Formats: sequence, structure tokens, C-alpha cells
Amino acid sequence: MPRKYTIRYREALEPIREPVTKFGGRPAWIAEPQWPVSHLYGRPMHFVCQIVLEPALFGELPTRMAYLFLTDWDGASVFPETMEPDAGENAVILQPGGTWVGECLPLSDGPGIYRRAWRNERWEQTPCELAVELHPGEDPDIGVWDEVDSDNERAWAAYFAALYEDKIGGTPVPTPFGSRFEAGPDRWRLLLQLSAKDNDQDGDPFFLNLAYDGVGYAFLSPDGRGGKFLWNR
Repeated sequence: MPRKYTIRYREALEPIREPVTKFGGRPAWIAEPQWPVSHLYGRPMHFVCQIVLEPALFGELPTRMAYLFLTDWDGASVFPETMEPDAGENAVILQPGGTWVGECLPLSDGPGIYRRAWRNERWEQTPCELAVELHPGEDPDIGVWDEVDSDNERAWAAYFAALYEDKIGGTPVPTPFGSRFEAGPDRWRLLLQLSAKDNDQDGDPFFLNLAYDGVGYAFLSPDGRGGKFLWNR
């Protein structure tokens, strides 16, 4: 059964500069900075998180850290196609020795995730940084969640609990409208699964625009040098 780490978030009491798994703040680059640029807007994407590629989950790899970036919608122009793995609106940067070829800037700092609150008839954004607690566990093999009996309340509840679990590794849980796991060739492994977040609802720790009910999936290539991200709802 594939191993996983379930993610629990906690507020960072001070900036995290070490190469550890975390969300928000600024990346702790372990090679030269590679800040990806939005194809639509021509400006730096927002830094979401950095994930240590633990050998216990992924085996021995040439890369040691994954950095996830998404374009943040400006609320006025066309919505960026962050749901597509090759639209130039998201990026999984792997270091050292990754194979990312999109446009990047040599920035050590830039925009990141934030909390938001509706005040004075507008959304106010507050940058945030989160440490994590990682709880080891195991997932069922891929395919278990492809067909769930909606008449079985217990099975349906277990499916949705698995679908909206934030985790590193394990197996991807497909959304009700299809898996869309076409990130790459066979044997790409799940790196990260994230549910949509909107901290003005349900106590979520930060805002992540994957629609109101989307689930995001980052995948790792078989050689450990490439990564792709997509989301579905």
C-alpha cells in the first residue's frame, strides 16, 4: 500500500528559511532561484509551498525539493488556466537537477499565498506562512475510489474524507467528475493532493483558488526530475 503523509497546518511563529516542507512565505531555494512567470499575465506566479521529497515516500531521487506555484487571478481579467498542467499558469519546480523549461526569473522572494477577508466591500489579502505536521499513513492502491456506491453512506463518507485530505504521496482520489490524471506518462507518482481553500469558510488556513470545491494534484515523473500540476472539481 502506498505510503503518505497527511498534512496538518500550524502558524509559523517566525519566517521559515530552512529547506523543510512548508506553505507560504518565501521559498528556501536549494539551488539557483527559479521563480516561474505567468504566461497570461507576464508576472511572477504565487508561491504555494515547498515539499521535501522524502526517500521514505519516493525512494532515492536526483532531486530533493519540490516548489509549487500558481498564478493568482486578479479578479478582473480572464481567469488563468491553473487547472491545466501545460497552460503556463502553474509550475512544479524541482531542485537540484530538475527539468523545468518554462520562463523563470532569478528571484529569491515574490508573491505567496495569503488569507483573505471581506471588508469595506472588497477582499483584503494578508500574506501568511505555515509550518506543517506530517502524519504517516498508507493509502489503498490506485483505482479503489474510481467507483463508489453513493447509496452506501459509510463508503460515500469515506470517499469524501479521502478526496479532501491534504497529503504528500499516497494515491490520488478522483473527483466525482473524473480523475484528469493525464499529467504525464504511466508511472507518474502523486506528489501532493490539496483541496480548495477559502479561509473565510470552514476555518481553512489560507486561500487557494481551485474553485470552491476543487482538488489539486501535483505529480512526479518516473525519473524524479519533472513535475506537473492540475486540478479538477
